[in-house]
Amino acid sequence: MTRLLHSFAMFVLLSWTSLVVAAPLPVTVSLPPQGWLLERLAGPLVQGQVLADKGQDPHTFEPTPKQVAALAKAKLYFTVGLPFEEALAGKLPRGDRAPRVIDTSSVIEKIAMTAHGHDEHQAEHHEARHEAHHDEPQHPADAHHGHDDEGGGDPHIWLSCRNLIRMAEVMGTALIEADPAHADSYRSKQQALTDELAAIDREIGEALSPHQGATFYVFHPAFGYFAHDYGLEQEAVELGGKTPSPKQLNAVIARAREDKVKVLFVQPQFDSKSAQVVAEAIGGRVEPLDPLAADVPANLRRMAREIAGALAR
Repeated sequence: MTRLLHSFAMFVLLSWTSLVVAAPLPVTVSLPPQGWLLERLAGPLVQGQVLADKGQDPHTFEPTPKQVAALAKAKLYFTVGLPFEEALAGKLPRGDRAPRVIDTSSVIEKIAMTAHGHDEHQAEHHEARHEAHHDEPQHPADAHHGHDDEGGGDPHIWLSCRNLIRMAEVMGTALIEADPAHADSYRSKQQALTDELAAIDREIGEALSPHQGATFYVFHPAFGYFAHDYGLEQEAVELGGKTPSPKQLNAVIARAREDKVKVLFVQPQFDSKSAQVVAEAIGGRVEPLDPLAADVPANLRRMAREIAGALAR
């Protein structure tokens, strides 16, 4: 009888231990595209929380008390270098029980935010830019530098297959350190993710290669890294969340007419009134393009397809 009770106690203990070991790792990310990376890297091994989810604007986002409480219990918090993340860090507990904060943007070579259309002398700048296009090869990356940015560079790092691969490497390493028992799983999934993103990068590169050096028009300049990867330029109606003045709108309209633009891409997180003004003035139309869509492969392909279609007209 004693032996039977002992065996039963050992069974209960081992069962409880296995449940503890199998408990998913609590992990928080800031944005839906990071949530996709986390799902591909870890799947059921983690319990993920996405903060600025469901179409919220990261530029103005404030987490709820419930989200802050969940984040305080997380083991890992993956950031991308957004202002709200800095403010949030000050609300987290200190010491051994604090979540480990990993900035995935630390491995990314930042580019500056484009600011065409927000300089009082933009018309002159645009003419000079077009003259330069005829005289020398196009270097979109160089064109980004020297303009206004949002505190040290363009934060929209996730809109690039190449950046996503680097971000996944950082996340994979941190997951292995936090959960070494599943290291092999994280490594194999990271390799599969790298292969998938590299294939999408090649696919998009081929689709956009006929349009290298071309400019597509957007409301908010979120697509700088995407443009940089494939030899394009983005031209924005607004920068830094500021509503453009009538003078600035007129400058954008003049450039759009010169470039024979018929499509202006608008993110669902922003008011599209200014974009509609520009579209009506040039006889064009507004089309949605979401930089925060959770299905990253489908969204990157859609971006390529929509931009290629706009440039082909």
